[in-house]
Amino acid sequence: MTQASYNIVMFAYNEANNLANSVTAVANNCDNNLHKFYLMANGCTDKTVEVAEALKRKLNFDKMEVINIELGDKCNAWNHYVHNVADEEPLCHFFVDADVIFSQQCFPLLVEKIAKANDSCHIIAGMPLSGRNLEFYQSLVTERFCFFGNLYGMHQRYLKLVKEKNFKLPIGLNWIDSFLTKAANTDIQFIQRNLPDRVIHLSGVGFHFESLSPFNWDDIKLYKNRIARYELGKIQETYLDDIAANNWPATMHEINLLIAESFEQKTEALGLVKKYLVKKRLGRLIAKGK
Repeated sequence: MTQASYNIVMFAYNEANNLANSVTAVANNCDNNLHKFYLMANGCTDKTVEVAEALKRKLNFDKMEVINIELGDKCNAWNHYVHNVADEEPLCHFFVDADVIFSQQCFPLLVEKIAKANDSCHIIAGMPLSGRNLEFYQSLVTERFCFFGNLYGMHQRYLKLVKEKNFKLPIGLNWIDSFLTKAANTDIQFIQRNLPDRVIHLSGVGFHFESLSPFNWDDIKLYKNRIARYELGKIQETYLDDIAANNWPATMHEINLLIAESFEQKTEALGLVKKYLVKKRLGRLIAKGK
């Protein structure tokens, strides 16, 4: 197995109830080549930070560092890690969410795979290993070269390219996975076709998550938020597609105002429920200036 080092960065927003399983899964599935594990608590209003610090002590996880970010926005947390925290020593930087667990020894296996990949490889995708639509989501990885924020690894070459191009995600951007997938597959040029061999995967190695229950109120809220996020992200995408990535705005606020002005036109294909959820989310973002 390769001796290449790697970082793991976990994004967490109000994940106090899920954190123990995910952090423990990280600790159990990495090896001595782990350079640093960063827990990025972005805008948490629950006890995520306290739980994370307690887990660090309980697991004797000396390589774990908790970073508390005041602004609750995943794009801002991603930008902060890539441009301000990440160093270029590790071969690979793994990005993970705080509500999933990981397959056995996934991090050493994935870093070994990406270490042997050709020089055009940017990302190694973690495979979805559970869920009702498992076959479809796996096909997105294997056939369309997509990857999900639940688990993916970024090669140091691509990290360097992201920094050189000063590529940043606008604060308030929704459906982040889609934009990161397009960036990686096009060398951040956002052309209309994927370049070859930019995103790879390793069969059977990835992440698990619990399916949402229609009888659990917290799961219902999560599902509604997910719908609103994806549908609003699709609308935001139509605006960003007309702007070169190096000219993307720092926040989506002005674009969100434009969407609000033509909301009925932009959402005419949505049903009443989805339209309501998107309008509610859009209103919250505008009120926050995102």
